[in-house]
Amino acid sequence: MSHPGSKWSYIGPDGEKLWPKKYPFCGGVFQSPIDFHNDILQYDSTLLPIELEGYNVSSAVKFLLTNNGHSVKMNLSSAMRIRNLSFQYSAAQLHLHWGNRNKQEGSEHTVSGRHFAAELHIVHYNSDRYPDPKSAVDKSSGLAVLAVLIETGQFNPSYEKIFSHFQHVKYKDQETIVPGFNVQDLLPDRLDDYYRYEGSLTTPPCYPTVLWTVFRKPVQISAEQLLALETTLYCTQSNDPAPLEMVDNFRRVQEFDERLVSVSFQQGFVLFVVLASVLGIVFVAMVAFWLIRRKSLQRAKEEKGVIYKPAVTTEEEVEENLSKA
Repeated sequence: MSHPGSKWSYIGPDGEKLWPKKYPFCGGVFQSPIDFHNDILQYDSTLLPIELEGYNVSSAVKFLLTNNGHSVKMNLSSAMRIRNLSFQYSAAQLHLHWGNRNKQEGSEHTVSGRHFAAELHIVHYNSDRYPDPKSAVDKSSGLAVLAVLIETGQFNPSYEKIFSHFQHVKYKDQETIVPGFNVQDLLPDRLDDYYRYEGSLTTPPCYPTVLWTVFRKPVQISAEQLLALETTLYCTQSNDPAPLEMVDNFRRVQEFDERLVSVSFQQGFVLFVVLASVLGIVFVAMVAFWLIRRKSLQRAKEEKGVIYKPAVTTEEEVEENLSKA
């Protein structure tokens, strides 16, 4: 989501490094995306599973799919909502970020420094406070984004419901219609497993107005589906003499000083503690076993020494034995 007529790109004279000159928020605080690493993660027992309403959309409803020159974007119905946040958030649109065919690292958020192949963002606006996304985009608590990390694996029929239309939106400003479907199928199965933090739009004007929910478990698309995403679309219009491929449309990770990310899961932390504890117990048990065995052997040796009496030790005993014979 950016200003109408705004001019920016990921590389070149209007590239990411120069965004703050034209869009001051891009050089400000609470910027996204970020890297999720253990030092900034904090388990929050109050985080609830994400509850969605209206996500199973009838095929009679038509979504508008657009190439906006930066990504492929699909408008969504405002009847699609996230229910159990501090405010009600209604869906506005979804879009994707990806890399290129030679370096398939296209996610915006990273986990312990690791990029995923791509990332899906489903953008919602605060419909309790604001009448539409445009009114909400630069306001406090204005937006909530559900983010899905994408990796290669099995063919994904739900993503294909969008990807199969790419040929009709190859160039900037081209549009096509996508029949409604169950948009929840684009998300991971586990809606209770996620990272949560306050951040920003990842494109200009980078307003710090986004409540981010990034699902922990990635979804899979096939290598062929990812290749279609990386090779079909262009940033330029169909009549442009120098067509520019739409690749590497993700923002670099931003600084995240003096903030924490809330997480709804604690398995990772518990697993680490349990593993360390188990290894400690095993080590102690091995040492104890070795000490007990050593002591037992020593005792056996001592006892053996007490009861042992040689058959012949001295000449006197030999003579005594002979006289008795």
